[in-house]
Amino acid sequence: MQAVILAAGMGSRLGTLTEKIPKALIDVGGKPLIAHSIEILRESGVRRFVIVTGYRAYKIRSYLEEHYDDIDVEYVHNHRYETTNNIYSLYLAAKQITGPYYILNSDIIFHPGIFRNIHESEKENLTISVDFRENLGEEEMKVVVEDERVVEISKKIDPARAHGEYIGITKVTERSASALVESLEETMDVHGKRVFYEHAFQMMIDKGHEVNYAPTSGLAWTEIDTIEDLIHAREEVYPAIAGR
Repeated sequence: MQAVILAAGMGSRLGTLTEKIPKALIDVGGKPLIAHSIEILRESGVRRFVIVTGYRAYKIRSYLEEHYDDIDVEYVHNHRYETTNNIYSLYLAAKQITGPYYILNSDIIFHPGIFRNIHESEKENLTISVDFRENLGEEEMKVVVEDERVVEISKKIDPARAHGEYIGITKVTERSASALVESLEETMDVHGKRVFYEHAFQMMIDKGHEVNYAPTSGLAWTEIDTIEDLIHAREEVYPAIAGR
């Protein structure tokens, strides 16, 4: 298996912390966010990584080249990172990958058991990692499910209707890879390049492709967008993960 890690964004909501480094290199628990993800995937046998860079790309390359000589890393650069969203970054990588792979947002930290859940899933369709919980808000990438299927995914879903939150980890199977590329292209044709890649997941669903989920099983994780998120990650989430 191989993995695409999306690390092109500027992380502007973290203020001065990302003036000189990309968000993927923000320190949590003594190492950068991207390092946590790589090491968890490496434990499960993932050895090839496609890193989509943009803002301060050379910083990510320098860090990975210095610390990870036992994995195969390919870099795809999004030259338009300032004017596009993650759908374009994913498209740049997905259109040149053959075989199954994982998609990871670089601004998350998660318990290894969350990845094992999706890694060990035997579902043959696109499969996303979902945290089933209540008290969802407007910012979360919410999902609605029916049995084993995801039927809606969007930030715009009424929180009262949502069953959980997509956490930014996806398994792209052999069966779903080409349909995903087609949906990424069509979504950008319709909505432009400033939308989230989850729009393409919804387009797949609307076209009759089955999208499944793997639960987080209540294990610790968080996305880091703001200073408050970072404090939460450092003081609560990382200690819960480290104490696994």
